[in-house]
Amino acid sequence: MRILISNDDGFMREGIRTLEAALTRHGHDVYSVAPHTEQSAKSHSMTVLGSVTIWKHDDHHYSLEGTPADCIIYSLKSGLLPEKPEVIIGGINHGYNLSSDTIYSGTCGVARQGAMYGIPSIAISCMCDENGDFDFETPAEYLASNIEYFASSLVGAEAFLNINFPPHWNGKVEKASLGVIHYEDQFTVKERGSKISVKTSGCNMTAVPSPESQGYDMDSIVTERGSASITFVEITPGYDKERMVNLKV
Repeated sequence: MRILISNDDGFMREGIRTLEAALTRHGHDVYSVAPHTEQSAKSHSMTVLGSVTIWKHDDHHYSLEGTPADCIIYSLKSGLLPEKPEVIIGGINHGYNLSSDTIYSGTCGVARQGAMYGIPSIAISCMCDENGDFDFETPAEYLASNIEYFASSLVGAEAFLNINFPPHWNGKVEKASLGVIHYEDQFTVKERGSKISVKTSGCNMTAVPSPESQGYDMDSIVTERGSASITFVEITPGYDKERMVNLKV
């Protein structure tokens, strides 16, 4: 299969390189177009004015001075690839992209942009262990071994597939729902005359299940018990139908 990969951590990071190696071992034609510098938490932002610089490293490797979504847009619109990719993958991300993280994640922005073009798209992430070490080989091999099935399941879907691997994987993959993560940031504020400096010093996160879970455990619960989570994430925003009915205009 012809596969386009990108990320939000930057084109030189270990996660995307490990993913490329696994996909190549499985016989796929892999193109990598990723941000030239780290673009974590850039969500689905894109460049709308000005020019974008692209570095060509060889016929299969490019880096782009822009956002993760830019990487997909310019890959498909500026002729970097000889043909349209059959699958687009964001990752492997350094750290989870669970529940509300899917809103902020540049990795998910890659997959969402690909899905908006009607191309089967996947976001894949994993968390480090207690020593800060990542096992990228395990999720890379899992995805490479199942890519044809996942691609076929995404044909015609207005959704992308979001996969998260825990640091000590128990060998199970479970379907999971998205929940809501409340981020309680702590800040240090310093004032010098008219200048105010605000620095994030920490963050406490609380996960809350979604009422629309349809019987599936939330992805953060699934990964907490050692399983990998897998979720179809819709690309179009929903709306509150009940309040729309009751709205008086």
